[in-house]
Amino acid sequence: MNGRIPSATASAFVLLISLAFSTTAIYRPGVFDLLSTHGSGVPAKVMEACLLAALNDRDDPACEVMSRAADQDLWLGTLLCFATLILLTGLQYWFGPAWRIRRRRLRPVVGEVHDELRRISEEVLGGRRVVFLLDVLNPAVAGLAFGRAGRRYVVISRGTWMLFERDRALFRAVVLHELAHVRNRDLDITAVTMAMWRSYAAVILVPGLLAAVNGVLSEQAPFLRSEQMPFGSGVVLSWLFAAQIAGLAVLSWLTRSVVLQSRELTADARVLSWQEDATPLRRLFEEAPAPRRWPVSLRVRTHPHLAVRRAALDEQAPLVRQGFVFPLALGGCFSLTMDPATSLTAQGRTNPLPWPAEVFALLLAVVLGLRALRAVGAESDAVHVPLGLAVGLPGGWVLAPSRMTDHALAPFPVPVQLAGLVVLAVAGLLLGVWVRWVARVWAPRVHGLWSALAPLLLIAVVVTLSARTFYGIQTDIIIAHVQKYPAVADPLAHVLISAQIVLDTRLSLGVQLLIAIVLLMLAPMAVRLATLGERRPPMPRRNGRIALALGCGAAAAMITAMVSGIVNGYIFQSPGTALSGFVAAGAAFGAALAAVVAGLSGTSPVAKGMVAGLASAVLYALVLELVLPLRALPWMIHMIILERMLEAGLIAGLATALLSRLLPVRRELGSGVGVPVRG
Repeated sequence: MNGRIPSATASAFVLLISLAFSTTAIYRPGVFDLLSTHGSGVPAKVMEACLLAALNDRDDPACEVMSRAADQDLWLGTLLCFATLILLTGLQYWFGPAWRIRRRRLRPVVGEVHDELRRISEEVLGGRRVVFLLDVLNPAVAGLAFGRAGRRYVVISRGTWMLFERDRALFRAVVLHELAHVRNRDLDITAVTMAMWRSYAAVILVPGLLAAVNGVLSEQAPFLRSEQMPFGSGVVLSWLFAAQIAGLAVLSWLTRSVVLQSRELTADARVLSWQEDATPLRRLFEEAPAPRRWPVSLRVRTHPHLAVRRAALDEQAPLVRQGFVFPLALGGCFSLTMDPATSLTAQGRTNPLPWPAEVFALLLAVVLGLRALRAVGAESDAVHVPLGLAVGLPGGWVLAPSRMTDHALAPFPVPVQLAGLVVLAVAGLLLGVWVRWVARVWAPRVHGLWSALAPLLLIAVVVTLSARTFYGIQTDIIIAHVQKYPAVADPLAHVLISAQIVLDTRLSLGVQLLIAIVLLMLAPMAVRLATLGERRPPMPRRNGRIALALGCGAAAAMITAMVSGIVNGYIFQSPGTALSGFVAAGAAFGAALAAVVAGLSGTSPVAKGMVAGLASAVLYALVLELVLPLRALPWMIHMIILERMLEAGLIAGLATALLSRLLPVRRELGSGVGVPVRG
């Protein structure tokens, strides 16, 4: 399956592209906007009054006049910055190989060593032309493959050249690894990745850091005049901007490392396909010098740890698993791409550059799906991927360039801003669990790229359709806070209630809720039912599963009833009424049943918990129709009850499934060790 799916290197490359262009769409050095059209400034008090009026849905003719006077057209500056990034990247890609050869004084390999290199190249690459160069200044055992379209180079160090006489097997292993990069076609991706990262650092990160330092010293926020900051001080915003730039530098370095390190494991796997004996590679890794100490190693860190590379020689899991860093970087890049289209100040900008947020969301969703299909056998991803997305989505939203202007222009306190990140964290956690479930369900039917199109399309559609809703909740939280609805003092409760109001509003009509049920549950379940006859690995049976299921069911019912009562009191403005009671009772019933089913399930506990929640919702609706007078509850209320029961069932089932992993594995009678048996 993995051999015909696009490589992890190619999919990871999308992350760096999305990060570079999404941040540039909002922030760029002022020199790029010299040719743009700038409007007149607006006094801080007037801007504050107009913002409050807009958030409270009040029309003010004076504010409309001010808005037209402050109109600005920054299209040209944005496009010019894009063009600069592309131009610098292209120049480095095209002229970089010649510059590297001249700077490191590389010379062609000649003699018997050249004949052996040519023979190995023809053996594994066929007619592809590769130029072999010698780095006489490097005494270590090392190699390097680089180049551009039409010109491929492989460099061997002086230490590798000496291996030709001393240890021919190690010499061949080094050469095969570098030729594997040529065969895998990752030289262009590597060159563009490094060129793009350097260009992004030179055009965005370095000027941004200098501007932040200048802002701290001058007490003037970068790129914002004092009349544009009704709700923030220059020093605070300068420190905030400096932290954002530092965070973007770390995120860009992580995306660069993901691309570069994934290609090394793929090259090792290619070498093993050429020669089955892994002994030379293992010896090479064991005899390699210890890596440099942190932080010096960060600058040159382009290879995975040697322990990971050694493990990948014996099993496939290290080669395909996503780990924690990749989903974290993907989640951060996803939030950055949504920022130009969904942040509060992005929606209020005049004449903005149309930003294709859905296009980037679709691409990143496909990348997430591809990596999930490749890593379906990596059990550690069941925890690492949801946690990585749960950290990456809110982390990227914090680092987004609009956070500075949002903080300066949005009249809501920092605790509310931070509490709003909980929504994105929960969304990332649930997305990671759902994508892995879809990948596991479809895995037996995926044998190449064409057969992978169906699950990839499903993941892309779900992510693309729901992205604006979840990120738009951040703006809805601001509006709810300004309008004092719901008027709660606790920031976290305010955010959760505001998010629940948005979900109730979007899903109460029934059509969107039905689409969500079909896409999220019924489509994967149909594929799962079609593969019931296929053999699957047995799941370990655990002690205390029944007690855990009953305990989680009781706890889920009590917690859901309590939380629903509080939430309903603000949403329906009538706590303790029959309507509020019906909704709370339904949610508690769905949560309890989902928790019990998830706790007792040996396989797919979250999915079975969701099915139990859906079944309980249908049953509860029938009971209400039989018990209450005819048409006592309108259709919208039924949809809200159904949505709340599914929501409570999902959370309860997920929590129970996670807790069940903590239970000890049952031991076979007469055995001293735990042996998993079919559950």
